[in-house]
Amino acid sequence: MGKSYVEYATDQITVYPPPCPYKCAYCFWGSPLWKARARRIKPKPLKEAERYVRLREHRIIVVSFTTDPYPPWKEVYTLTRQVLKILSEARQHKIMILTKNPSIALRDLDIMKTHGNMWLGTTITQWKWVDRLKLEPKAPSPFMRSQALKWAHERGVKTWLSIEPIHKASNPLAILENTIDHVDFYVFGKLNYAKTLGLEEPTPGEYREKLEPALKLLDSLGKPYLVKKELKQVLEAGEP
Repeated sequence: MGKSYVEYATDQITVYPPPCPYKCAYCFWGSPLWKARARRIKPKPLKEAERYVRLREHRIIVVSFTTDPYPPWKEVYTLTRQVLKILSEARQHKIMILTKNPSIALRDLDIMKTHGNMWLGTTITQWKWVDRLKLEPKAPSPFMRSQALKWAHERGVKTWLSIEPIHKASNPLAILENTIDHVDFYVFGKLNYAKTLGLEEPTPGEYREKLEPALKLLDSLGKPYLVKKELKQVLEAGEP
């Protein structure tokens, strides 16, 4: 069983071994240090899921961080479904699925509904299709990801959205305006390892310019969200 190292979850299960097929340029697993660590990862997701069934203490489990749980070849391999089916017996835990391809995950809505506290989530960092091609060349469009969450939400499954990392082309307010009716919880995070990944990080002022209108909208609607601690520190620093 692995720690999640994020504020909104305690644990994580990696389903498929690296590399991740979506090849997002901002993923921290693309940095040399993390790439080396990723090569040593040998997931045992079914055994881990079974351990969580036996664990009575409440956990919040993400499926999954290291690689996407719904790669395109999920058409053939259904390992994630097997993991979720086992976890459906662990109603003492909250399960947060995170995928760039939530359309494939829709086939598992029956398991999510059986569990009752299994959330379907995706990542959207920018809304415009043209803008995102350089950073997310192999992922479905933001619109398709949003529509998959909408489909799940309309069928009684809780949904969440990670607007992370926020980068130069990110437009959080536009993302909210297109998803607010069918997303139950939002997460915001900064761009880490920017230099190592060959990307330019927004300045503190740019982070504030992008985030403040988005957070104001969420506050006005009473919509739950989390600003991760690294980003919160930047916003509170008061630097230009």
